[in-house]
Amino acid sequence: MLAIILVFLSAFLLFQVQPIMAKMLLPSFGGGTQVWTACLLFFQAFLLASYGYAHLLSSRFKLKNQFIVHGLLLLVGALALPIGTQALAAPGAHPAWQVLLQLSIAVGLPYFALAATAPLMQSWQAKVDNEHAYKLYSYSNIGSFLALLSYPFAIEPWFALGHQSWLWSGLFVAFAVVFYGYMARFYNQAKRLGTTEKSAFRGGLHHKWLLWLALSGCGVMILTASTNAITQNVAPVPFLWLLPLALYLLTFVLCFHSTKLYHRVFWLAALSVLALIACFLFFIGSQFDIVSQVALYSLVLFAACMVCHGELVKAKPNTDYLTQFYLLMALGGALGTAAITFVAPLVFTLYYEYPLAIAMALMLFAVAVLLDKQHQSSPWLAGSAVVGVAISALLFLWLDSQFKSNDITRLRNFYGLLTVTEVNIDNRVERRLIDGTTTHGVEVLSGPGQGEPQSYYRQQTLVGQMLSELSANAKVGFIGLGAGTLAAYGKPGDHYHFYELNPNVLATAKSQFSYLNASAAQQHYHLGDGRVTLSKQPAQRFDALVLDAFSGDAIPMHLLTQEATDLYLSHLKDNGLLAVHISNTHLDLTPLMRGLAEHFKLAIVYNESKSQQRHGHDVRWVVLSRSAERLASLRSSQSPWPSTTTPFVWRDDYSNLLQAMKFMGD
Repeated sequence: MLAIILVFLSAFLLFQVQPIMAKMLLPSFGGGTQVWTACLLFFQAFLLASYGYAHLLSSRFKLKNQFIVHGLLLLVGALALPIGTQALAAPGAHPAWQVLLQLSIAVGLPYFALAATAPLMQSWQAKVDNEHAYKLYSYSNIGSFLALLSYPFAIEPWFALGHQSWLWSGLFVAFAVVFYGYMARFYNQAKRLGTTEKSAFRGGLHHKWLLWLALSGCGVMILTASTNAITQNVAPVPFLWLLPLALYLLTFVLCFHSTKLYHRVFWLAALSVLALIACFLFFIGSQFDIVSQVALYSLVLFAACMVCHGELVKAKPNTDYLTQFYLLMALGGALGTAAITFVAPLVFTLYYEYPLAIAMALMLFAVAVLLDKQHQSSPWLAGSAVVGVAISALLFLWLDSQFKSNDITRLRNFYGLLTVTEVNIDNRVERRLIDGTTTHGVEVLSGPGQGEPQSYYRQQTLVGQMLSELSANAKVGFIGLGAGTLAAYGKPGDHYHFYELNPNVLATAKSQFSYLNASAAQQHYHLGDGRVTLSKQPAQRFDALVLDAFSGDAIPMHLLTQEATDLYLSHLKDNGLLAVHISNTHLDLTPLMRGLAEHFKLAIVYNESKSQQRHGHDVRWVVLSRSAERLASLRSSQSPWPSTTTPFVWRDDYSNLLQAMKFMGD
């Protein structure tokens, strides 16, 4: 029973620390979903290293020496506490590597020690109870699963990040103390049974090692690609990071707990149907509401991971190869995450890794069935999986040809995906900049409206009115560039400072759109996260500062906190204006804006501009200022507040996305 409790607790702590650390990193790295992807790579890599350590220790050392070495490792991990990160400089050319370095320093030692505990305990348990050794892995995944479920509901809403760090560190110390007692007790038991010598492992690779590697890698690729898909249009926060990871772990729990829960015919049929749905999700998923998107992506993920992990369990070896099995699973996970983090952005200009990972799951199912001599499954199952891949591939290729027919260019890097398209609507040629799946800039190349600001930035919007009314020789800052549309409001003598995180956005705005080149304002460009860059500059004394740094419908929450707002105000003149773009499909940010206005005692104006025939978007902007008189001219554009939700404020160490979800409000 003590072994079950310790395995459960170690897994709980392992997966509780992941969202804590990722959330600490967001302010330094732009707040995008790519931060979570890089974090997943770190945790997978350290899991691999810890499993390698566990395999070496259990197969080469006597039990007593294993206890001594691992006991010392836990002690060193405890000395590295408390966990936490220090703010980094603005990310350079390789931000993913900076994330890995920062996490290694902040949590590497305790995480490594914890991650090695489960496979070591299972190898020890096999010495006294060979039959139930693999069951411990199921209990381990239950701990991981509950950790992920508890974080967004029981931890994040109630504890600031600093308190989360100390709570986790305290639980680690408690775990280590109990673990020392377990080792002493277990050693005496093993000594009585005469099993304290080296493991029975004789070396060499199991003949199914490549299948283990491929199945585990495919499962993680589906997890990571699904997480990217879900969060590209919503804020990258723990709730939406952890749901896919929780479902991924749940499939491990189900498959390793009982083989009866994985029936090949059922799960093949389910995944084949869901693969077709995934093709449509890939292209038109953003047209669904957030609940429908999350539900459909979750179903696809769950079915695909059930197939990968169900076949993994069917192919598992006897306990002589137990630590090698887990080592190769960890290697597959690390390789799968690295493929999504580093390889996919270099190879694909769209998120093609998502459908490819699903197709890979079906193909691996076919291979596993053909290699399974013990269960003697009919070859028709393998053939059915191949047919399912072929049908899905044909559908995907047809849809892809339809949706990219208007594309001018596509660019992809660590910060996301940009697409420039050109469409002809009612004899009006429009060029559009699409970030993820959301239009972030429109320019009319010919026809009515040519040369005028369009879409979210049209003259009828609050930001358009504000910029038009600024006095001559205005100094304005813009956090977020998009297609550069707001540069159209620049007048001779104005100085416009653009802060842009993604270098591809700046390059595209200059090469594919004319707003920047045609602007009368003198322009200054600052590459890097806007908040991080401003924090290093002296007070800019802006007449106005415009915040529009959203990627798709996703919001970088670190730009909307109390500390961030305080920074913006320090760069404004006493009567300066702060405009914030809060248009969002899934989130109502007006209670947050009202909360910040109350906290800083700011006057605030809210306006919603409804879509028109030529402008296809409803647009929401707020403008805040220390000077109520400064907003007088904009009061005529004031719209009624869209909800009566109680105002709230986010801080760097505390934010709760559920407060802003539209389905959570009135």
